[in-house]
Amino acid sequence: MKVKTISGAVSALLGTLAMAGVAHAGVIAGTGATPSSTQLGGTDAISFKVAEGQAGHALLVPYFTAQNGQMSVLHLVNTDLDNGKVVKVRFRGANNGDSLLSVHVLLSPGDVWTGAVTAGADGLAQLTTTDRSCTLPHLAQGVAQPFSTGRLDPAWTPEVMAANTREGAIEAIVMADVPQAALYGPNGASQSVLSVAIQQVKEVAPCSESVLNAALMQDTSSEAVAASRGLAAPSGQLSATWYVIDVPGSTTFSGAATAIQAINNTGLPARGNYMLFPPTDTAVSQPERYTADPLLVSAGLATRNKDAQGNTAFPTTAAVVLARYNDLPDLSTPVYLPATADSARATAGDLSRLLAVREFKNQYVLDDSISARTDWVVATPTKRYSVAKDYSQSDPSNQRVYSLVPPSGGGEQYFHSLNTQVRDGVCSRGGSWSFRMGSRDGSLTPESVISDAASQPESCGALSVLSFSDTRSAVSSSVARKTLQGTFSNGWAIFRMPDARGIPLIGTAFTKLSNPSATPGVAANYGLTFPHVVKAP
Repeated sequence: MKVKTISGAVSALLGTLAMAGVAHAGVIAGTGATPSSTQLGGTDAISFKVAEGQAGHALLVPYFTAQNGQMSVLHLVNTDLDNGKVVKVRFRGANNGDSLLSVHVLLSPGDVWTGAVTAGADGLAQLTTTDRSCTLPHLAQGVAQPFSTGRLDPAWTPEVMAANTREGAIEAIVMADVPQAALYGPNGASQSVLSVAIQQVKEVAPCSESVLNAALMQDTSSEAVAASRGLAAPSGQLSATWYVIDVPGSTTFSGAATAIQAINNTGLPARGNYMLFPPTDTAVSQPERYTADPLLVSAGLATRNKDAQGNTAFPTTAAVVLARYNDLPDLSTPVYLPATADSARATAGDLSRLLAVREFKNQYVLDDSISARTDWVVATPTKRYSVAKDYSQSDPSNQRVYSLVPPSGGGEQYFHSLNTQVRDGVCSRGGSWSFRMGSRDGSLTPESVISDAASQPESCGALSVLSFSDTRSAVSSSVARKTLQGTFSNGWAIFRMPDARGIPLIGTAFTKLSNPSATPGVAANYGLTFPHVVKAP
């Protein structure tokens, strides 16, 4: 189990500020020893922790795909037996981390929600669920909800847009708890109407539309109002697993989501800020209080040039993309800090530091006798909060838009003008990552930098798929794939990056094998997944 925490030197002070009851629309620091009909429960989180194999306040899934007939399935599990959860589930595209679909999932205590991503007849990815847990907007059982292309590059053809909805990453964020205890009603002795609406009765939750709308469709900056709706500050306790089924290839890959915990001053999971935003397209005033996303913040708060020390030039003259409630919360929304622009950038910086690595390594298999193929997924969940591509600009020199992550005084920037370049998305600078391969018998290639632009492995956009064969891909990636030339048929490889503070990334190796001797009735295809082994800065 890997447990990694950020330094608490500054966060303790900031956590005190968060506890002072500063409230902004959608982000409220809770008060009170326990939740009640007037208080959300005290926000005591002061920091983040990444803990594999545990539940958390936010969950990261490095990859989903619906390419080539594949299906990706997400399982969300509420391990909290005392509180329901209001969870924002968001699917982001591989190329630029653009939002493709988001939905509020309401889990009762001990509840599980499942949803599957497939390709529709029109080529667009779509989300389908047969689950009976409540969702907002409502997802009818068995009725596919197409992904949106509204945030993708308008210059792409419809075919390219559709392909770019079929690969990406998933994030799930607990926005609020729903206490099950009898704390509400005229005498404070009844369950909230929201708790009753999301609790299954004979395996079916009522999901009363009027109750869900009253609790979730209106924003508030008042703790008392939020609490009266049956909501409380989020305590985390959410876990998730995922799997990818290659339907034509009869293969399955699976894994667990990376858990991010909001923790208190003893390192234990804690309550974070209430940060529930309505699932609507209403425009957000001063979105920089809630997100570091450089495409969403107001004029002048993002720039088109930034060096490693955070010196900036050419600020934006308007928000590149109009921020809407549906965009929030995201991974940079202040969980334990007051809702300010600096806090959003600090939140993104804190999480980036937790995920930062200087090198990553894993195994690969290319054995022809078993038709082996290996792809490595390299996902950068927090990159979108440092840099993103502005599709409205035709000049590549103006297409990168930056936020200060970490904020001024927080040290070197994770992504800046000198370590990024523009290709289909914003990529790490080509020819900067070093690469070394080893065989199973201990032979090693010299450490080298790949100069061929077509084979350079540096990550692009929100995720890249590094394939060890130009003819065989384990996950059939089409929009995020880069081909590496393997020296050995089976072995391992290591990538190193030059940036002293590292690059925030997570990922997994996907290996597919076929048994040529399989007899009728015996499974012939096998899928294996291995998380990357990483070295922190």
